[in-house]
Amino acid sequence: MSSNIFAAIASAVLLAAPFLTPTLFPLAWFAFVPLFWVLERAETWRRAVFYGWLMGLAAHLIGFHWLVYTISAFGGFPYAVSVMVFFVYAALQAIQMALFALLVRSIGFGPLAIYPALFWVPLEFLFPLLFPWYIANSQVSFLWVIQSADLVGPYGTGFVVMWCNAAIYHALVAPKRERLTNLLPLAYAALALIVALVYGYQRLQVVGTELADARKLSVGAVQANVDIDMKWNPVLAQKNLDQHRRLTDEFAAVPLVIWPESAMEVVVPEDLQVLPMELMPNFKAARASFIFGAKSVRGKPGRTDAKAFNTAFFTDAKGRILARYHKQVLLAFGEYLPFAKILSLLPAMPFADGFTAGAGPVVFHLGRGIRIAPLICYEDLMPHLARRFVKETRANVLVNLTNDAWYGKSVGPWQHLRLAQSRAIETRRSLLRVTNTGVTSLVNAKGEVVKTLPMFTPATWPTEVDILNEETFYVRFGDWFAWGMTFAVLAIVLLYVKRSWQRA
Repeated sequence: MSSNIFAAIASAVLLAAPFLTPTLFPLAWFAFVPLFWVLERAETWRRAVFYGWLMGLAAHLIGFHWLVYTISAFGGFPYAVSVMVFFVYAALQAIQMALFALLVRSIGFGPLAIYPALFWVPLEFLFPLLFPWYIANSQVSFLWVIQSADLVGPYGTGFVVMWCNAAIYHALVAPKRERLTNLLPLAYAALALIVALVYGYQRLQVVGTELADARKLSVGAVQANVDIDMKWNPVLAQKNLDQHRRLTDEFAAVPLVIWPESAMEVVVPEDLQVLPMELMPNFKAARASFIFGAKSVRGKPGRTDAKAFNTAFFTDAKGRILARYHKQVLLAFGEYLPFAKILSLLPAMPFADGFTAGAGPVVFHLGRGIRIAPLICYEDLMPHLARRFVKETRANVLVNLTNDAWYGKSVGPWQHLRLAQSRAIETRRSLLRVTNTGVTSLVNAKGEVVKTLPMFTPATWPTEVDILNEETFYVRFGDWFAWGMTFAVLAIVLLYVKRSWQRA
């Protein structure tokens, strides 16, 4: 029992480590080997499911340990309560790995040990995660292998990594007399890896040439470094605004200035056409454009029919509001209360309904064919959302406005950046992330982090963003690969159930 628990936790450590330190990416290629060993040794399928759940629990506790601070700061809970909430969160998210263990233990590894890779793709694709992560994110330091994202999204890399894990396990545990036969899965998995690497190398060369020839957009990004204790304090709101305006004064005549999420601590009525000039920065370019985040409201605040939104605004230099985008994917418990309509039926229930989700993607037109997709907060973690922006609005630049001050001085803001890098590869668009306290950064269409500003430092960044218009295979056809693997796994499970009934 103790050796099984140790092996499950060892798998969790190997899987979580690259998400904390990307240079440890090789660990992911054999992270599941100890878990496979446990699953085959477990006395019953229930024990196997428990060990899978234990691995998932430990991986989340290690990989997202910084969430304890976030829960405490964001929710206002005592630290001990935050630890308990975080543990419950990790326990629920670990169900994904428990389902994986159930499939592997019940159905097995299949021909060429490919079944675990097949099983993993639908679980990555369909299982609801508060912070979507993919095995592909563990490989952000290995750019060659993750370039297939422009074909199949983040799921192709996860498929190859998981297949290699299963093949390595089979090669290690095979009896000596069967060792040659059990090396065959490893050979095929290695071939899949080689194909991914060759494709990645070729795409990096092609995209590199396209970037060199691409038009450039000059942008001024402002990182004002307003601590969470200073946010939404009426006494400090003017000081925080002045900080943003003072930093903006450092720019030359840039055509676009961007402030982060909730940079303006005012509630903007949705029908407002022009911002008061006392809220606007001073632009040295008469035709400058301005993007910033603020809370907006539809209807009169305080009324039951009023709706609040987390909004990105787009204005000209005179403050005329040209477009606005309401955040579509809200953060549970932070921006909305689950089951609010049901809970509202209870007498004297003291809570606010929070924000309302936006209706769909909106693009900001800068002229000269430049179309900006404004992703807010952790919307840059979601492949389908960035894809919708590019496909439906023909956006050719991705901009993320976020406030990661809630993560504190932890690996959290860096992890947010690494989880977002794949959006640039999937869409072949530059991803400019403008944050309150960091990590303000630019990711190019190859998935490379071009530059980052130092964290927790007031800073400005005049930079150039590449404008690319190619529509990738993934943007055009979406999650065809993930759906295909899902239907394949469904067929395998149904066949397994049918055979089980026939044997019974």
